[in-house]
Amino acid sequence: MEDNCDKYGLSSTMGPKLKELVQIQLAVELNSLLGMSFKFDFDWSESCIEGHDGMFLDGSLENYSGIILTDKQASIKANGWMDFIQEGNFFLACWDQITVWQNNNEIFSKDFGISSFAFDLVPEELGWHLKEARKH
Repeated sequence: MEDNCDKYGLSSTMGPKLKELVQIQLAVELNSLLGMSFKFDFDWSESCIEGHDGMFLDGSLENYSGIILTDKQASIKANGWMDFIQEGNFFLACWDQITVWQNNNEIFSKDFGISSFAFDLVPEELGWHLKEARKH
């Protein structure tokens, strides 16, 4: 098996399907939080494990810090920590914390905790488990 730590950091345990799902979900949430629509490139090379773990689709994952994003023009850059919610067949990757810069000026910052956007995607029967997490 190829060692991908230089390219994927500690997120190398995510298979291609899981990584694609995580990246789509994180990009959708970030675009919603920003009120804009960007296509982001993900750089996982500095990712580091920070919390609970799980198995889904074709790999395993944990909460990761050190996720770096850029847009195609490299004018938008972001750095953040992801979290995920997994209950049965439900899976949602979301930003636990993220800071975004445009042309080296900070334009957005989200502190730790689940965003209203992500919370609204959680099925009602699971949502009550997250009420305390949303307060952070």
